[in-house]
This record gives sequence, C-alpha cells and structure tokens, in this order.
Amino acid sequence: MTLKDKIKQLYPTLTDADFASPAKGTITLLNNSGTAPSGKVKVSQSYGDDYIDSWNHPTLAKPTQAQLDAITE
Repeated sequence: MTLKDKIKQLYPTLTDADFASPAKGTITLLNNSGTAPSGKVKVSQSYGDDYIDSWNHPTLAKPTQAQLDAITE
C-alpha cells in the first residue's frame, strides 16, 4: 500500500487535490529512490521510501509513523 493510500485511508476526507503539486496542494509526498531523510514519516516501497516532505493541511494533523504503520490494508 502506498503512502498516499495509507494517508487517504486514515483521513477519508482527503482528495487527490490535497496531494497536487506543492503550489496547489497541502501535502507533499516525495521518493528519493533510497532511504527517507531522518525523522520523516515514511512507507518503504520496493523502489525506495515514500515520505511526507511537507504537511500544510489546515485542519488535519500530520499522521505519525505509528498511525501509518498500523494500516495494513
């Protein structure tokens, strides 16, 4: 399950628009084809770590690593 899928499962009110380019969205996810920077909330994929680069949603708190790890499907 991708990081975006896990976040949308945790917060069902989020839409794809929330993840739009940084200029338009409130949440920026990145993948650097390796290990996420230290301290970033992440999901490991076969091609590297997807991680939350920035979270600027006005009403929803940035999920914790534990919250995302608890979502398995």
